[in-house]
Amino acid sequence: MQSIGVLNPSRNKFKQNQKPKNQITYNISQTNYYLMWAIKFKPKTFEQFAGNRKAIGQLKSWAQNFKNERYKAVLILGPTGCGKTTATELLAKELGFNIIETNASDIRSKKELQSFFGHALQQQSLFFKGKLVLMDEVDGISGRYDRGAPGELANIIKTSKHPVILTATDENTNAVKAMKKCAKVIKFEKIDFDELCTALQDICKTKDIKIDDKALKIIARNADGDIRAAINDLQSLNEKDRLITPDDARTIDFRNFERNTKDTLSIIFKTNDCKISKEAIDTCEKDLDEMSEWIRDNLPRQYGLSEDIAGGYNMLSRADIFRGRIMRQQYYRYMVYQSADISCGVSTAKTQKYSNPLEFHFPAKIAILGRTKFSRAKENKNLSKIGESLHCSKKVARQYIPMLKKIKSESPETYAKISEELEIEL
Repeated sequence: MQSIGVLNPSRNKFKQNQKPKNQITYNISQTNYYLMWAIKFKPKTFEQFAGNRKAIGQLKSWAQNFKNERYKAVLILGPTGCGKTTATELLAKELGFNIIETNASDIRSKKELQSFFGHALQQQSLFFKGKLVLMDEVDGISGRYDRGAPGELANIIKTSKHPVILTATDENTNAVKAMKKCAKVIKFEKIDFDELCTALQDICKTKDIKIDDKALKIIARNADGDIRAAINDLQSLNEKDRLITPDDARTIDFRNFERNTKDTLSIIFKTNDCKISKEAIDTCEKDLDEMSEWIRDNLPRQYGLSEDIAGGYNMLSRADIFRGRIMRQQYYRYMVYQSADISCGVSTAKTQKYSNPLEFHFPAKIAILGRTKFSRAKENKNLSKIGESLHCSKKVARQYIPMLKKIKSESPETYAKISEELEIEL
């Protein structure tokens, strides 16, 4: 067994092959065996990189034409495990650049950015080699301690002599919004399900892992586009000379996350599997009523045959019936049926799979409600005031609105007295 040197605490000196009492000697081959596969199987070239081909092309084009580019930095936005950091490291390797890598949680204050990050950008690298600067997780810059940091980072970027790449997961933070103004935005998507399966199959062949095809698909689906998580799950299930079964794969809990609207619609319109469709609607960030509007407006754009469209709308109609029963009876267990109709029902209504582009239109009803939000709030306030004064419901109070509008147009003085008394404004 090959051993490594140990630190002698008494003399504070490093001695080769010396083993004090109670000192652990590490087996190098053993530590290599337990190396995380997500690190061991990281792609060495862009040819091995899974997914986001278009985004990779944009990134390489920007770096190769850096001197002529308008922006001196790129902001890569994308979910966890889609390869943002790995793509940057591969870019530096392909261009022959040294990479200076840091995390927003390590250098966050304005002073720290000025002293370290700014100096690194302006300084020429050793042997006149090109330099690429990577700042991970800029969406982590927030709060009181980080005040002034986004603005300072933006100023540093503008004067940079070297390419700067920033990565973020959440594009709604103030720091990311500030970076969008001074950096070229490139979006990475979740790794496609088929790409994930291919990557896991390659690892299984390399490691000679016995795995059921269905188990592999369960691992890929549970990872939800996070290739690092998928590889870690595969490693955790691996046992020498033992077949990984679907039951083994199901022991890994589905990750706690919320699907965005686009992902949910993509699954519902593309899959024929009830379980997958139902799972998508259950983990969606939108409620059932809002998702119904999204599906209703996009259904005829995704399904081609009239009978498929009719079948889909029939399921949405059934969902509306259950929604009505929920509202009238206050029996919320009917939500199970409402959810099943707008997910499984719509998914299985199609008689064939469609290859339409996944471009979804914003629901007209939600758009109208958004535009009339303030006018509706004002009307609701007036109805409440009228109801309080006349001791009636809002529904009855609404019947007085046309009369009040007529009084306002024909006798402004009378309306002024009434509006003052009722505390309303039409």
